[in-house]
Amino acid sequence: MFPDGIPECGTDALRFSLLAYMVQKSINLDVKIVIGYRQFGNKLWNINKFALSNFPEGFQPEKLNSLKGLKLSISDKWIITRLSELITTTNERFDNYDFGNMA
Repeated sequence: MFPDGIPECGTDALRFSLLAYMVQKSINLDVKIVIGYRQFGNKLWNINKFALSNFPEGFQPEKLNSLKGLKLSISDKWIITRLSELITTTNERFDNYDFGNMA
């Protein structure tokens, strides 16, 4: 059906969509879903680009082994905790080849 690819969908969006579809018994590929993942990827790209453009030249993040001593709000601590849980879960699923749930 698509010998030249799907022009409105990017390769990364298609790959991510196929990974996300792995939790289903059968794949009924919907181009609208792939386009949605492409738009989501573009948002992540733009967030990263914006953040990096606001760091001073030569910025190097500090290596932290612990959050002790940092003055963090409850919201900051919650975000960091959730991020840590996400990283751990994603790495475990990647190691176990559970790509559908990882996506």
